[in-house]
Amino acid sequence: MDHTLRRRLIEALKARSWTYLDTERAAEGIAGLYEDGEGEWRVRLSKVTDELDLYLVARNENEVSVFDSPLEGRARDVASALNELEGHDSDATGTH
Repeated sequence: MDHTLRRRLIEALKARSWTYLDTERAAEGIAGLYEDGEGEWRVRLSKVTDELDLYLVARNENEVSVFDSPLEGRARDVASALNELEGHDSDATGTH
Protein backbone atom coordinates (compact mmCIF):
# COMPACT_ATOMS: atom_id res chain seq x y z
CA MET A 1 0.00 0.00 0.00
CA ASP A 2 1.54 3.27 -1.04
CA HIS A 3 1.70 6.32 1.20
CA THR A 4 -1.11 8.14 -0.62
CA LEU A 5 -3.53 5.22 -0.33
CA ARG A 6 -2.61 4.78 3.34
CA ARG A 7 -3.36 8.47 4.03
CA ARG A 8 -6.68 8.19 2.18
CA LEU A 9 -7.58 5.10 4.23
CA ILE A 10 -6.87 6.99 7.45
CA GLU A 11 -9.08 9.85 6.31
CA ALA A 12 -11.87 7.46 5.26
CA LEU A 13 -11.83 5.75 8.67
CA LYS A 14 -11.75 9.08 10.52
CA ALA A 15 -14.83 10.06 8.49
CA ARG A 16 -16.48 6.95 9.98
CA SER A 17 -15.85 8.36 13.49
CA TRP A 18 -12.74 6.36 14.27
CA THR A 19 -10.16 7.99 16.55
CA TYR A 20 -6.87 9.05 15.03
CA LEU A 21 -4.96 6.41 17.01
CA ASP A 22 -7.34 3.65 15.87
CA THR A 23 -7.03 4.75 12.23
CA GLU A 24 -3.23 4.76 12.44
CA ARG A 25 -3.13 1.27 13.97
CA ALA A 26 -5.55 -0.15 11.41
CA ALA A 27 -3.79 1.49 8.46
CA GLU A 28 -0.40 0.25 9.64
CA GLY A 29 -1.65 -3.34 9.87
CA ILE A 30 -3.56 -3.17 6.60
CA ALA A 31 -0.59 -1.64 4.76
CA GLY A 32 1.53 -4.65 5.65
CA LEU A 33 -0.99 -7.12 4.20
CA TYR A 34 -2.65 -5.13 1.41
CA GLU A 35 -2.20 -6.24 -2.19
CA ASP A 36 -3.79 -4.87 -5.33
CA GLY A 37 -6.34 -7.23 -6.70
CA GLU A 38 -9.67 -7.79 -8.34
CA GLY A 39 -13.01 -7.74 -6.58
CA GLU A 40 -14.59 -6.04 -3.65
CA TRP A 41 -13.53 -6.27 -0.04
CA ARG A 42 -15.91 -8.36 2.04
CA VAL A 43 -16.43 -9.22 5.67
CA ARG A 44 -16.64 -12.81 6.78
CA LEU A 45 -17.20 -14.36 10.17
CA SER A 46 -14.62 -16.69 11.67
CA LYS A 47 -15.36 -18.68 14.83
CA VAL A 48 -12.16 -18.69 16.88
CA THR A 49 -13.64 -20.25 20.00
CA ASP A 50 -17.12 -20.71 21.42
CA GLU A 51 -16.74 -17.29 23.03
CA LEU A 52 -14.80 -15.41 20.37
CA ASP A 53 -15.83 -14.50 16.85
CA LEU A 54 -13.60 -12.51 14.54
CA TYR A 55 -14.75 -10.56 11.53
CA LEU A 56 -12.20 -10.79 8.74
CA VAL A 57 -11.78 -8.40 5.81
CA ALA A 58 -10.57 -9.96 2.56
CA ARG A 59 -11.52 -10.02 -1.09
CA ASN A 60 -12.18 -13.77 -1.11
CA GLU A 61 -12.53 -16.51 1.49
CA ASN A 62 -9.22 -18.11 0.56
CA GLU A 63 -7.21 -14.87 0.82
CA VAL A 64 -5.40 -13.54 3.86
CA SER A 65 -7.44 -11.05 5.84
CA VAL A 66 -6.04 -7.51 5.91
CA PHE A 67 -8.01 -6.65 9.06
CA ASP A 68 -9.49 -8.77 11.86
CA SER A 69 -11.77 -7.51 14.59
CA PRO A 70 -14.13 -8.91 17.21
CA LEU A 71 -16.36 -5.95 16.29
CA GLU A 72 -18.38 -6.45 13.12
CA GLY A 73 -18.90 -2.71 12.67
CA ARG A 74 -15.16 -2.06 12.59
CA ALA A 75 -14.63 -4.73 9.96
CA ARG A 76 -17.50 -3.34 7.89
CA ASP A 77 -15.98 0.15 8.13
CA VAL A 78 -12.64 -1.13 6.83
CA ALA A 79 -14.21 -3.10 3.96
CA SER A 80 -16.35 -0.13 3.01
CA ALA A 81 -13.41 2.29 3.16
CA LEU A 82 -11.19 0.02 1.03
CA ASN A 83 -13.97 -0.42 -1.53
CA GLU A 84 -14.50 3.34 -1.60
CA LEU A 85 -10.79 3.99 -2.13
CA GLU A 86 -10.59 1.44 -4.92
CA GLY A 87 -13.70 2.80 -6.61
CA HIS A 88 -16.02 -0.16 -6.14
CA ASP A 89 -19.69 0.84 -6.32
CA SER A 90 -20.96 -1.48 -3.59
CA ASP A 91 -19.81 -1.40 0.00
CA ALA A 92 -19.66 -5.25 -0.18
CA THR A 93 -19.79 -5.71 3.54
CA GLY A 94 -22.11 -8.69 3.72
CA THR A 95 -20.93 -11.23 6.22
CA HIS A 96 -20.10 -14.58 4.64
